[in-house]
Amino acid sequence: MGINSRHKQILEYLSVHEMLSVTEAVNIFAVSPATVRRDFTEIAASGTVVRFRGGIARKANAPDKLIPFAMRGQWYSAEKRFLAARVHRYIRDCRTLFIDGGSTTTHLGMFLRNPQQNVITNSQPLCSVFSEIFPSGGGPQIRLTGGIFHPESGLLLGRDAENFIAGYHADIAVISARGINAGGIYNHNEPIAAINRQMIAHADRTILIADHSKIGVTALTKVCSLDKIEALFTVATGENQTELAKISSTGIKVFSDCPFENISGEKSR
Repeated sequence: MGINSRHKQILEYLSVHEMLSVTEAVNIFAVSPATVRRDFTEIAASGTVVRFRGGIARKANAPDKLIPFAMRGQWYSAEKRFLAARVHRYIRDCRTLFIDGGSTTTHLGMFLRNPQQNVITNSQPLCSVFSEIFPSGGGPQIRLTGGIFHPESGLLLGRDAENFIAGYHADIAVISARGINAGGIYNHNEPIAAINRQMIAHADRTILIADHSKIGVTALTKVCSLDKIEALFTVATGENQTELAKISSTGIKVFSDCPFENISGEKSR
């Protein structure tokens, strides 16, 4: 794994955990303590984390700060396109869709072509994908929620966005998450979790799309238990197979076949 990829994965880890110790990073990334300490020092120099003896932590004044969407969209991009294609085949006959914001769900916009479909979303990046593909119209009907714009994620959040969603009913909701385990699905930010809950509450069915790095992770806010979710689309790795088996045992359908020989930050960029 390259240095840049490892730095990105360290930041991803810190987006859902308060801190990361040298010992934990050695076990996660299979590198020496000296390499981890050097990584921590270099990342801390950028001002994005706080360095302390034995590890690094998120800045205390921004515990739920999102990693910018433009950065997240580059991570595991091949894997996310693969997942989006799988999800599209699963939902292509649905007429009305809720699609929440996220780098993985945004890839779904590249596959939706049916002008008979209605897409209700709070994601400005997803709308941008549609505007590039259909500059003169002709694609799905898009309804963008109101709400407070969050520039780092490109999402519309808050009570106005939640009320907008509550005014519609969808055949299916497609949502993402910052963490999934047998206990449920999680997000790092309460306003985002609130949007997820509204979409789940006002859809007949809900499916979850998440890259492999989200499996087995717990974040700040629990969105719901897995009994609200029909299916999970992800990628199985050597590290997450045990957790995926636990998730599957709850009754959720798990689609996790992998088109890649190895999943890593470098391989799926």
